[in-house]
Amino acid sequence: MPSLACVALLVSFAGSVTEAAVFDSFDPDRHVRFATGAISVGSELPVNSGFLIDHNQISGVGINSVALITPQHYVTADHAATGVAQFRGSDGIVRQYASNGYTTIARGGNNTDIRIYTLADPIPTAHGVKPLSIATAPFAPDWMGRDLYVFGKRDVEGTSMQVAGMNDADVVAFNVELNTGQITNSIEFAYERGTSSDEVGLQGGDSGSTTLTWAGGQLVLAGLNSGIQTGVSPSDTSGVYRNYITYVGGYVNEINDYVGQTEYQGQALSISTISVTAVPEPGTMLACGVIAGVGVVRNYRRKSVKRKSIA
Repeated sequence: MPSLACVALLVSFAGSVTEAAVFDSFDPDRHVRFATGAISVGSELPVNSGFLIDHNQISGVGINSVALITPQHYVTADHAATGVAQFRGSDGIVRQYASNGYTTIARGGNNTDIRIYTLADPIPTAHGVKPLSIATAPFAPDWMGRDLYVFGKRDVEGTSMQVAGMNDADVVAFNVELNTGQITNSIEFAYERGTSSDEVGLQGGDSGSTTLTWAGGQLVLAGLNSGIQTGVSPSDTSGVYRNYITYVGGYVNEINDYVGQTEYQGQALSISTISVTAVPEPGTMLACGVIAGVGVVRNYRRKSVKRKSIA
């Protein structure tokens, strides 16, 4: 398993790219969420029946790179935030919800890359938008090898479409620093060609989009897309291209401190422990300072690894 100590120093990212989320073998029938790119608030939005994820599981995954965690709160990447949220309800109708306040989750004087918005009013149950539970784990190795369902954007025949693919988690890293200055606990995964037809990696424009995993028989929020490794191109078939999502479950207490100002508390759902087949050498773990128990860690080291944001 690679060590985060080997990740290159990351530099500022300017602009965006035409085609975001990169796939090893892109299949529009399987990887595109909606049957059309025309999204109109108040109108029906047809889904793609061949999409790799059950649509009934993901109503809380926003159309515009946000994730609903209570009927009145959504989260997104702080460095690529938006003050409105769009969701497709169980009736197929797209609705837009305005926020009236937000906070950036912080710990130890450092801002993370998690921004929580409070909607002006809770989303009515009748709209059929179900909040996502937040995945947590007692130990970092519990994440290794877990399936991740990664959402992003992609240019499909000239139209920006919401897409999703799969990857698997490598390590949970503490104090990973974005070039924008946020310091955030992250789940790392690698994009490697030839691994799976669903293999996906992140590119510019994917920030804030949702990454899910299975727990308790449902898809739950693993994290928010936030950064990519620099110096390795996803088009380089000989390279390994590393991606980072902010580990939302590492901040459940801070999140509940904020949403507790209303009647809601975010629901944390522990992932099932899985067998661990490989871990870094003990000396590597001590040198990196990035493999530790997953959860709320208040007295963590200040050593950080930098990465590039993907706004």
